[in-house]
Amino acid sequence: MKKYIGIGMGIFVLISLGIFIYIKGVSQMPNVTKSSDVPFEIQTTFAKTDWTSVDPNLERALSGGPGKDGIPSIDAPKFVPVNTFKHPDAVQAIVMRDGKNVKVYPYNILNWHEIVNDTVAGVPVAVTFCPLCGSAIVYDRRVDGETLTFGVSGYLLESNMIMFDREHEALWQQSTGKVLAGRNLDTELQLLPFQLMTMGEVKKMHPGALVLSEETGHRRDYVRNPYSGYEDSEGYIFSPSREDLRYPSKTIFVVFRYEGASVGAPYLKLTDGKVFETKVNGDSIRLVRDGDLLTITDRNGRELPFYFEMWFSFIAQHGEGTIVFDPSK
Repeated sequence: MKKYIGIGMGIFVLISLGIFIYIKGVSQMPNVTKSSDVPFEIQTTFAKTDWTSVDPNLERALSGGPGKDGIPSIDAPKFVPVNTFKHPDAVQAIVMRDGKNVKVYPYNILNWHEIVNDTVAGVPVAVTFCPLCGSAIVYDRRVDGETLTFGVSGYLLESNMIMFDREHEALWQQSTGKVLAGRNLDTELQLLPFQLMTMGEVKKMHPGALVLSEETGHRRDYVRNPYSGYEDSEGYIFSPSREDLRYPSKTIFVVFRYEGASVGAPYLKLTDGKVFETKVNGDSIRLVRDGDLLTITDRNGRELPFYFEMWFSFIAQHGEGTIVFDPSK
């Protein structure tokens, strides 16, 4: 009899302890606004986030598989001479001017890390790439006088990476550079200029360039593409909420912003050696492609930064307000 009483008391204690832990855990949950249906998993993963203001789109966020920092950003990048790069010349890379030097961030490394926190020409930058969207974008890491360091959250919105900053755990949409939660929703990261080139072109044009080293501090197979075949297929790993059949879904678009408008053009239709012009909000915009080099200027000759993104992502992320410029039409 005493044995059963002891067992009963033990069960009672365990249940009471469980209730106490649950109540304490709930009481320590982040203060999410009542109007928000942010997935519970995201709230617990980012307990430091200020949930006072939340973009409603965050309600549709999905786990991409690896958790927070499961895809590790590179926060202390090392560089080596470009002539030590032993992978095929066809590998694409984000290329930036660093004073008199050139820095190169090849896709075979970005596929595994997606974000490189670096300083280029004295400016703290986030070199970002989301393989599921083909979105290659460089942002200024300075926001409101503070330099942020970005990581991969493990969550996606319309297949696009959601980034987070390590200082406040605010969540950011990679494609738009806009805050999803954690600070004023009007906050937006500033685009920075870069070129998208093949490593073969980099070696020809910039033989003294420095390329991101594979000594990243992480064990990854930089020969293997974990997304091999994805960009050439019609399928998705995470289906978008809408599709636009004007172009094949994974057509790469070059995207720029002008006076609040997001403008996209199918990149391969910008023929080498030609000058193209379009109108945006009544102003003339000029696009010139010279090999792998692209220049976009406004009516005053000011260069506009741009980035690259698959067609389905451009439409899904930027909505009905997008402007499409097709130089072949």
